[in-house]
Amino acid sequence: MRRNLLLILVLSLLAFGGLANAQDGPIRVAVVMPSSTTDLAWSQTIYEALLEVQGILGGEEAMVIAHTEGMFDVAAAAETLRGYADDGYDLIIAHGTQYGTSLFDIAPDYPDTSFAGVQLPTPARIKV
Repeated sequence: MRRNLLLILVLSLLAFGGLANAQDGPIRVAVVMPSSTTDLAWSQTIYEALLEVQGILGGEEAMVIAHTEGMFDVAAAAETLRGYADDGYDLIIAHGTQYGTSLFDIAPDYPDTSFAGVQLPTPARIKV
């Protein structure tokens, strides 16, 4: 279920951002995550969802995925996010609430880059 939601989110970001149809080359997506792509949880879920989107779009010729895992140091993660933006990635995903402030600091410097972050609801907004 969680992976399906992430899959829908990534496809939506690509579609609404105009990235899916507005490029001559492959869409370049980067994700920064706190743990590994094999953690059986949070980071693995986003990574596998990105791989599924890549397959749906036509493989590596259509979408290039870069990832940096193990980014527990928020300052180092911010440098990595900025590095992906400097390298011209189209969509940069900061996959952790700890990176939110960094996105707000970095995104204005790159108006042609799409950024996505994670914002968990406050307990008052959670409905069971």
